[in-house]
Amino acid sequence: MSSGEETASALGRPWRAPHDHSGPTFVAGQGAWLVDRGGHRVIDATSGALNVFCGHGVEPIVDAYLSQLRTLAHVDMAQGLTGPAHRLADGLRDIRGHGGDRFFFANSGSEAIELAVGLSSRYWAAVDSRRTGIVTFERGYHGSTALCQSLSGLPQTSSAPDRFGVRVHHLTFGEFTGAEQRSGAAREHITAQLRTVLAGSAAGTVLVEPFLNVGGGIRLPEGLLGDIRRACDEYGALLVLDEVFTGVGRTGAWFAHEHTGVRPDLTAFSKGLTNGVCALSAVAADHRVLDRLPAGSIVPYGHTMSASAAACAAANATLEHMRRTGAVAAARAIGARLLSALERELRGTDGVVDVRGHGLALSVELDGVDCAGNVQQVVYDLGAYTRQQGSTVLLAPPACLSGAEEDRLVDHLVTGVRKVVAAR
Repeated sequence: MSSGEETASALGRPWRAPHDHSGPTFVAGQGAWLVDRGGHRVIDATSGALNVFCGHGVEPIVDAYLSQLRTLAHVDMAQGLTGPAHRLADGLRDIRGHGGDRFFFANSGSEAIELAVGLSSRYWAAVDSRRTGIVTFERGYHGSTALCQSLSGLPQTSSAPDRFGVRVHHLTFGEFTGAEQRSGAAREHITAQLRTVLAGSAAGTVLVEPFLNVGGGIRLPEGLLGDIRRACDEYGALLVLDEVFTGVGRTGAWFAHEHTGVRPDLTAFSKGLTNGVCALSAVAADHRVLDRLPAGSIVPYGHTMSASAAACAAANATLEHMRRTGAVAAARAIGARLLSALERELRGTDGVVDVRGHGLALSVELDGVDCAGNVQQVVYDLGAYTRQQGSTVLLAPPACLSGAEEDRLVDHLVTGVRKVVAAR
């Protein structure tokens, strides 16, 4: 997947060495397909940056964005309001399982997490100032700002956990690996850890991804989110869900917590909200949190482009397109078919540790990082663009996949795995 431009560009990239220009250069995208500068067509099993949920080039969404730009691009939300922002907040509130009563908008997922953590901190400052600790998964990932990196225990996030004066407690899967991470025993192990931390520390906030994306494409054990909610209720902690990746349809529900009936206190979400047209993120806040803030206090956050009229118009059009096309149900059905086919073809294959998924978030975990990287390369050459998360090859295709595209994607991945394993 080399672009051939390694020394020709001044471009700097995220999560790469300063002069690393490896990987393809893309020139076009339509539906579920991308085209690189060499004319090679690949199924986009990464949905852009995991955010083009409805597919590339969805005209109603693009048209809504451009139309709003021509009418009114943006005003400072601290000074004035816009119709598209009002409509988006009301539209999100009307979604079943939305998990909030009031919606605050930012740009990136990292900003949304910072806002959610900030609201939680202000809640505890008003209720019990001793409860400053935060509980997260060691393999969780919550963004690339300094605060967000400090919450994670992943190797690529180098900030010290106590950099901001906040004690971070990490939940682990212990000895459980592969499919065992979804077992009832793993569920009990994690729940017991959480209860021990909440009972013996000043932690007042539990921050959880319903699907550990960057940490290895890990689906949590069935019922664990409910256990976490009950533990939070028992010890008076706030539950903050990081649905930056899973929110807005990805798991086959509008929000992943809808699958379990859990209602969080705060929810951050972003990817998919504008179908990749522009940057926008949101935090859904429960009145339980907002009503305990000091009377007359402000919510201290703000970014120049937060809730721009154009971004909100794109988001409104995205939600409408999803409703009209049945994108959420499609994600659930397509994801189930893909998972079934991958399990049938790869379960028990040499080199394959686990096959798992939740809607259109599917993982094939291999027995090494190099193996996963080699599989990704072979699959790209065959005609599918995937995402590597450590030793896992992640598939997060858009919800517009046709039946033929589903079959092609499965065939490319299965062929790639078998070819790499056989070559070893």
